[in-house]
Amino acid sequence: MHSFLIIGLSQFGRETARKLVRLGEEVLAVDIDLEKIDRIAGEVDARQGDCLDETVLQALDVPDYDHVIVAISEDIQASALVTTLVKEMGAKHIICQSYDEKHSRLLRRIGADYIVCPEVDMGDRIARKFSADLLDFIPLGGDQSIVEINAPSPWVGKSLRELNVRVNYGVNVIGIRKDGAEFIDTNLDPDHRFDERDTLMVIGMSQNIARMLK
Repeated sequence: MHSFLIIGLSQFGRETARKLVRLGEEVLAVDIDLEKIDRIAGEVDARQGDCLDETVLQALDVPDYDHVIVAISEDIQASALVTTLVKEMGAKHIICQSYDEKHSRLLRRIGADYIVCPEVDMGDRIARKFSADLLDFIPLGGDQSIVEINAPSPWVGKSLRELNVRVNYGVNVIGIRKDGAEFIDTNLDPDHRFDERDTLMVIGMSQNIARMLK
């Protein structure tokens, strides 16, 4: 499990927060607007706070999070200032929402590690890219994806035949990388029992894959 601090509840911030929570990640969202906090109440751990205030940011213990997402695009000055502050406070990995290319260049210069734009569709991809159990993610369109994942813990010791993956999870396993091997084996044995060191190539609808990883 990874931990995420999301600063700003723009549409991108909200969607990313929701996706990450559904994937079982630890999320704290902060915004100055109480109405935005109320929109995700009960779904995401969220609190009101003005992150332009250094004392508010310091109270959040920024270095404790694996990823800090700055989801402020409508106010470029605020976005740049918050990014600068969390960088100075020791943020390990900073993901920023950008308004346009000029905004992106500014964010890169002041220390952003990863920049995304536009909002909702990229929110989905960011959640999947940095989720703990996803090793690779290839969007295919039509909300279908191919992913490489660690063998889910409930699958360890069981076989494809026993799990009946297609029926029970709505996805297909198309390859297995056994014990860190260089190559993925696509000649699947339905009676192979999964080891905790196996990684799997899975194809299916993105929502089914997310559900499988919960």
